[in-house]
Amino acid sequence: KPAALLAGWGPARTARGEQYSRAANVLCTITGNIGVNGGYASGFMRAYYSRETVSSDKKKKTGPISSEEKKKMTQRKTPRGNPVDHGAPPRKDSLYKLRGGTNPASSRIHFNEYYDAILLGKKGGYPADLKLAYIAAENRLNQYCNVNKGVKALKSLEFIVVHEQFMTPTAKFADILLPVNTFMERNDIAVPWLGAPYYIYLNKAIDSMYESKSDLEICKELAKKLNIQPGLLSLTEDQILRVFTSPRKDIKSYDKMKKDGFTKVKVDEPFVAFKEQIADIENNPFPTLSGKIEIYSDHIAELNVPNMPAIPKYLSHEEHYDAPLAKQYPLQLLTPHNKRRTHSSLNMVPWLREIEPQTVWINPVDAKERNIKDGDLIDAFNDRGRIRIPANVTNRVMPGVVVVTQGAWYNPDKDGVDLGGCGNVLTKDSRSPGGAFPMNSSLVQVELSPTTKSEGIQ
Repeated sequence: KPAALLAGWGPARTARGEQYSRAANVLCTITGNIGVNGGYASGFMRAYYSRETVSSDKKKKTGPISSEEKKKMTQRKTPRGNPVDHGAPPRKDSLYKLRGGTNPASSRIHFNEYYDAILLGKKGGYPADLKLAYIAAENRLNQYCNVNKGVKALKSLEFIVVHEQFMTPTAKFADILLPVNTFMERNDIAVPWLGAPYYIYLNKAIDSMYESKSDLEICKELAKKLNIQPGLLSLTEDQILRVFTSPRKDIKSYDKMKKDGFTKVKVDEPFVAFKEQIADIENNPFPTLSGKIEIYSDHIAELNVPNMPAIPKYLSHEEHYDAPLAKQYPLQLLTPHNKRRTHSSLNMVPWLREIEPQTVWINPVDAKERNIKDGDLIDAFNDRGRIRIPANVTNRVMPGVVVVTQGAWYNPDKDGVDLGGCGNVLTKDSRSPGGAFPMNSSLVQVELSPTTKSEGIQ
């Protein structure tokens, strides 16, 4: 019988995370579960094309993008996207011969390289010497690894602009803070994160309060002042939303979707990834150099990049449980999602904070060794930083592991100790060759706090 392996993403957010993901793909392959009903390729889980860019000929369509359309999209003579990428050589660890995945241009850097790019610039091998940061739609400092290095990097910039609704840890570094409105004060169209056969129209509930503006309105105003050709910005909000939806055949009526607040798409049959390839490999090759599923990749092998084997395998790393550093920092840190937050959103809602305070989860065995009792104020630390929040002594985490859920707001005291419990104070700003974040690959030590006072603890 077919079987579907839903591998998930958590284990991939480790120092060698792509090895886990590739191994899951291989397991699905050798058990014959790719391209069949009831099976699964154990990939990104984006089955329906509602989030994908429409083809350049603006042809309306419905359902997943076909193999033939994908082939046409990779054969465009006119480059698309950011012109800075055009002509840039590929990164040394990119699969530049393939198309359809991550942009291989060396003009791009990984999220976890931002701070080094700011601090080191061209001398450090990065594409430019950065002077300005323009930050919108994210709590950048809080939500990426090595917060203290991030503080140093942001302080080194000449100018920072931030769009925000709240005074987040990132917003505090802004030279200019532009008050952006909420989703309740503008119209928009939402598509499912992983792609699914429906769209949601977000009808504006109220006009923008105070002097806040939408991101679109802010960009329109700035375009005028900077003498930038407006392009789409010359259109109204409604016109832009109509432009975005017009190439999509599965949105039958924009006006009806707007009136109803949603539109559902009838799908004739379940989507099965790579069904065409398995049924007829000669006419529908896989998007690899061989046209087949490649358990061993010649393309990866020829790159000869350290820690990037041609076949998936187990690889240790410098902050693994068996690394020399574990003698100094013997506990593995995990930073999973928190049920009372959406990343860092909702963190400051008082009644949610009462339901579940931010804590360090620690097993009773490790707690006893350190004379830690449930509720004690403790420090979790390593060479990158120190956080100070209460202990949650629980058997829900195994010995040798501690948990600090991600998203709590960074709140340093005068000595630089974070009282907010931001897990990224402790995580490492590196990446694997395949681009994985090591957010679950940090070593720490835990001890009783030198103070029993909890002023400033969030």
